[in-house]
Amino acid sequence: MKRIFACLIFSLIAYFSFSQEEDKLLVSEIKQSTVITEPATLNRGFFKIGSEFTYAVEDREFSESHKRDYSTGNGWGRSSSVNLYLFYGLTNRIELCLYVPYKFRSIHYSYIDEFPIIGTSILTKWKTQGNGIGDIQFTIRYQIIEGSKTRPSLTASLTTSFPTGEKNPTNITDQFIYDHPSGSGEILLVPEFTYRKVAYPYSYSFWSYFQYGFGCEKKMLPYEDPIHFRSGSRLILGGNFNFLLNDWIAVQNDLIYDNKQADTYKGSTMITSFMPSNDSWAIIYTPGISFQFKKIRLAQGVSIPLTGKFWIADPQYRIMLQYIL
Repeated sequence: MKRIFACLIFSLIAYFSFSQEEDKLLVSEIKQSTVITEPATLNRGFFKIGSEFTYAVEDREFSESHKRDYSTGNGWGRSSSVNLYLFYGLTNRIELCLYVPYKFRSIHYSYIDEFPIIGTSILTKWKTQGNGIGDIQFTIRYQIIEGSKTRPSLTASLTTSFPTGEKNPTNITDQFIYDHPSGSGEILLVPEFTYRKVAYPYSYSFWSYFQYGFGCEKKMLPYEDPIHFRSGSRLILGGNFNFLLNDWIAVQNDLIYDNKQADTYKGSTMITSFMPSNDSWAIIYTPGISFQFKKIRLAQGVSIPLTGKFWIADPQYRIMLQYIL
């Protein structure tokens, strides 16, 4: 009897020792996991910091007939941003995220009004640029169905965008030369649902995203009175398919449908004469590649609009760096 009891005690000690060692290894593996193997939300107490740089040139757009056309007149724009992300695992199923953008933007546009009767024409040039902190976003994400190596996950999140960026034109030289605002001026709410399944070395996801703006009072152009503005509602449906080339290189493929309703204005503004707001949509393919160097992740990709209506038709480039603690 004593021998049986002693064997039972040693078996329990060995079991718990192995379990603790396995947990320690699991923590190490999670902190070095790739975009394929990482959990849907950060584990409790984990902290991740990341930065993303995006760059795009706005030269062409999809017309009403879905053709890639150059902007009306002689217009082009350039936009880029440096974004800081902070993630924290409150529990194994609840994640908090803070997103702080810094934006750079410039728009150049010119057109000619011709008057054949008097034999003259007038050239109008419009030039804006602007740098500054954009609208800060806060997200809470919860795993409704907690995923594992064999079980899919279902995650819900709610993002609130706060109007921390400048909402009105500044540094005004004249009606067509000024600094473009870096913020929207309104509060936005964005609920999102994501379904994800890992089948090593592959993973795939599907998600839906809806953005609703509450509107604000702001100046649309210099020398105008503030008017009520509300951004159009936005619906995004998307999916991705990712796979590992080896233990530290992953290939990512995203395909989304993005539909945005026209913005609404209550008041008089000349901006509708230059850039009228229309219902718009696009289908966008984003290939990318991700490198995992232990706790450091480097990812890059390009968003390519395939077709659309009243949507920028030029690609957008991005590069992202993340580190997990």
